[in-house]
Amino acid sequence: MVTINLTLNNFSELPSLLSLFGSFDNDYEYTTRGVFRRKTPPVCPVCSTPMVHNGYNPYTKQDLGKISIGRYKCSNCGNTQEEDRSFWENLKTLLFDSFNNFFQMLRYHSVSYDGISDIMDFIYPRSRSTILRAFNEKMEQENIPSSENIRIVHYDEQHPKEGCCQKYRLTILDAKTQRTVADELFGDKSPETIKKFLRKNLDTSEPVFIVTDFDKRYPDVLREVFGEKLVHQYCLMHLNKLIVSDFSKKTTIEQELLKYRLLNIFYNRENEIKFLEELLSEELNVIMNEEKHQEWSNKEIKEFNRFRYKLKLERRRKKEKIPLIVLKKQNIISTN
Repeated sequence: MVTINLTLNNFSELPSLLSLFGSFDNDYEYTTRGVFRRKTPPVCPVCSTPMVHNGYNPYTKQDLGKISIGRYKCSNCGNTQEEDRSFWENLKTLLFDSFNNFFQMLRYHSVSYDGISDIMDFIYPRSRSTILRAFNEKMEQENIPSSENIRIVHYDEQHPKEGCCQKYRLTILDAKTQRTVADELFGDKSPETIKKFLRKNLDTSEPVFIVTDFDKRYPDVLREVFGEKLVHQYCLMHLNKLIVSDFSKKTTIEQELLKYRLLNIFYNRENEIKFLEELLSEELNVIMNEEKHQEWSNKEIKEFNRFRYKLKLERRRKKEKIPLIVLKKQNIISTN
């Protein structure tokens, strides 16, 4: 075991030092000045002459600590060498990897990046951008199971009436075949009813990818039924509707452009964006009074709506759908 020379200042740190240097044998020492080095300097790799101790190189990580790594020098040829410091790099990697796991857990519970940064101020300060970058890098390393081995289904609810009685129709659709897996009518749509319906019609022991709307009950209900076998995603159509609902029906060209840039997150709206950017550029170059500007804006918005309808007809004739934007997995999937 490495020899640790303690002082009154670092005596209380003995358990931590033993853990840090536990993998090194008796050839090494930790001096009273805090230098990690070999007791007997190594042989010079150039001329094979025994080297001598030659001070140390300090390595510091802000808010974490510092370490002094011993140096050696050959008195014959002047060659210098530093002791291996891989344990220090491994220690930092271990710490920051544990932080990344912590970030993932907080994001799993929908804590914002700003919120995580505020929490980290009590542990080890990390900025929002640093946390975002670390989280993205961690997610890039995750292995998402192949969709071929996961059953993808859509869960939905309708509210028909039977006479004067309100009923609730629960439906499961297979995403690949577009066929109905289950379709039943119930007197209520309580969480317990949904759980029984899902357990009855889906194999809870197999991985499943479920698409739902924004009902706040679903994440807890699905997690209780499927546990770690679940991948839950919100319906893209509902996400699009949510964006559209945040804008008034009578928008300016600038607002319309912002709306389509947001919609472009999920579906390819580059044609519409390009059209609106040209209108906005034209608007900035046209000098008009308020009345004429409103008249011009209304006219161009109508022209844009005709352009949208034209694109829709072209897709319909070709039997095509709006191309889906391929997103990074951490942005498109919510594992609940």
